Amino acid sequence: MLTETTLGFLSTLTYREEAKRQVCWLPLSGIFWEDEMPDIHYLNKIPENDRNQIFLLFTIRVRLWKGEALSDTEQQLWDATYSEVPKWAFFQRNRISSDDQRAQEDAEQGGADALEALLADADEVTISESDGVQNISATFDLTKEQIPARKKQTWWERVFHKR
Repeated sequence: MLTETTLGFLSTLTYREEAKRQVCWLPLSGIFWEDEMPDIHYLNKIPENDRNQIFLLFTIRVRLWKGEALSDTEQQLWDATYSEVPKWAFFQRNRISSDDQRAQEDAEQGGADALEALLADADEVTISESDGVQNISATFDLTKEQIPARKKQTWWERVFHKR
């Protein structure tokens, strides 16, 4: 469960009809609205467990948008958080339009593309999961000799270049 301090902060994020839809490739790989997400500076200050649970709630909501069943643990987190902060703007968008659904699908693909581009040159990648949140670790050997090859696109070009 989220700490009282984090719950208190989330309760201040109230629904605004005019809030703009945003896209977050990493870590969310999805859409959200500006009135739902704590400021990045705040997210960096809260306990890691709270941050991970907030990210997990966004993942759960996407599953609900898709009509997928939740695990018991996911349902418990959803219900417990809703009971504590029902006015959090996040809980006011449990259904989305077809335009929002397309934006979500595009964001998921963009997130996958960005992650692939970021990890493309890694020497070792480790993915672990804890409480429904994936942690990705990449190791780059900066001392190895680089073999000249054809000019590779930068990750920026790979992510933003339309195929």
